[in-house]
Amino acid sequence: MRHIQLKIDFTNREFEIINLLAEGSRAKEIANELFVSEFTVRTHMKNILRKSHARNTTALVATCIRQGLI
Repeated sequence: MRHIQLKIDFTNREFEIINLLAEGSRAKEIANELFVSEFTVRTHMKNILRKSHARNTTALVATCIRQGLI
């Protein structure tokens, strides 16, 4: 198993989205919660995955939990 070491400066909005992903929210639910479009949320998610080099949101959330970021 490959573990990702995160030393990334996520924005406040990106942390909000990561936390909502960790709670099991989907992009549409996150968009409603944050009063933004689903497209905006998906763009943030792409940026988060790109910054973290995580393969998917599940790997991202697991890594964030392991490293105490959330």
